[in-house]
Amino acid sequence: MSFRYALIPGRHQALTTFQASYLSDLRSREGDLELVWAVTSGNHGGTQRNPISGERRLGMIEAFVRDTDLPSHVYLITNMRPKDNFAHFVIEDIRTQSRGVVELTPENCIVVCSTPSVIAMYQALGFTIAPAELDESSGEFHAIRPWDVVEAIIAAGEQWRDDPIVQNELHPACLSYYERYGLSDLVREIFDDPLVGSEDGDITDTRDYATYRQAFEDGAERKVADFVDFIKPGRILDVGCATGQTLKVLSQRPELFESDLYGIEVARPLYQICEQRKQAGEFGDANVYFYQRNIMQQKLFKLSSLDTIITMALTHEVESYLGRSELEKFVRHMYDMLEPGGVYINYDVVGPNGKDDEVYVRFTEDDGKNPADISNELTGHELSVWLSGLSTLARFRRFAQDFRAVEGDTMTYRTETIDGDEYLVMRRADLCDFLAKKDYVDSWPSEMHERFCFFEHSDWVALLEAVGFELDSASRAVQNPWLIENRFAPAAVVYTKQSDGSLRAAPQPVTNTLLVAQKPEDTPR
Repeated sequence: MSFRYALIPGRHQALTTFQASYLSDLRSREGDLELVWAVTSGNHGGTQRNPISGERRLGMIEAFVRDTDLPSHVYLITNMRPKDNFAHFVIEDIRTQSRGVVELTPENCIVVCSTPSVIAMYQALGFTIAPAELDESSGEFHAIRPWDVVEAIIAAGEQWRDDPIVQNELHPACLSYYERYGLSDLVREIFDDPLVGSEDGDITDTRDYATYRQAFEDGAERKVADFVDFIKPGRILDVGCATGQTLKVLSQRPELFESDLYGIEVARPLYQICEQRKQAGEFGDANVYFYQRNIMQQKLFKLSSLDTIITMALTHEVESYLGRSELEKFVRHMYDMLEPGGVYINYDVVGPNGKDDEVYVRFTEDDGKNPADISNELTGHELSVWLSGLSTLARFRRFAQDFRAVEGDTMTYRTETIDGDEYLVMRRADLCDFLAKKDYVDSWPSEMHERFCFFEHSDWVALLEAVGFELDSASRAVQNPWLIENRFAPAAVVYTKQSDGSLRAAPQPVTNTLLVAQKPEDTPR
């Protein structure tokens, strides 16, 4: 059988000398083959699975085929999640992108692939396979694969050019491309980044982004109104900008029209929303720029170069996933990036005053089911549905089981009977952690890692002052009335025990902290 096309599906983070030789030999055997490169995960970048953006990978392939004189078509294949019919999707996407000119069939196309799971998908459609680096008889690889070269670059560090695998296996055109665009630095930064561990570049792979986006955007305008008067115009950075909603609100402020507005977001799905909104003109004529990176790993902003830095609903994640020392480093980095007189604004969840005090709680029991056994191994949508059907009391019992269990510092509680009534006794902070997140059933596995109430407002003030910030009098603990009315009050009646043993109704707690901090004007640059 004679083929017209050779399809090469893959992420294509690097290209090797073996590929050049193998494809050249394949064309010699099959005649004038046209190579069709399918750059899968073409809409991904900035993650450990796909550190290099699709556009850069496309450019690298174009440089490779020019150097090797291999006639080629290159297509970016966008995808969100693995799917069983992905091979069909790739073929149809290429046909659509080429306006029907490149239509790949088992009769006219051979597939060049060494990944067994991908091979199986194309074989199921009837395609012949050219196994490239894979020895089909042994199931072993007889040649260096492109990702092996990427791993060698990561392992070698700054001396990556001297690594034997890089020298011998990375194609010269690819090496030149890596050097021209600093791709080795990019790849190593991403793999050194403690926050980028999942496919989407986020600190967790269990977050429901639709729910997260809605919650964030709903509250953005109200929160911005609390601190907008303290923003110093100029170079304004929103760290962990999510969908860019804060910057959208700021872009509509006349006094900020001449400012440069920067958004940094590590999670790919959220970063892509930012770029889509920008392309759709949602930011008007404002100077808005988005960047996918962890702020601690980036080189975009020099020290003492920013006028205002904003973090919203971010710092609790740094504490929850990376620990106290990393939170302190983060705050210090905010200080260092600000010019003298610059302003740092942090709006986040916070623990209640007296977070370590004991409270006596009676949870609502008649708002759902109360199964005897709250342990199960449900996941995904099934878990969400089951949690939604539980009473507040039952959901608390499941929360006490799951919360911070992976980290080994889950909450504890006990029961105590007073005047014939049974109460659950726990730290005030643990109660507020539960009340604040008990309704996030769509992202329950993710939320179980995140501690909201590790600091009181006064703890935040102490940390910022220790770094060198001067706190504005506008800094304060905030109570979200909607949250109290709709989430806290219906769920539980809370008491504190008095010295005489009696119980007194506890006031509703604060829910957030607003911190407006200035780097002193006289700070040396």
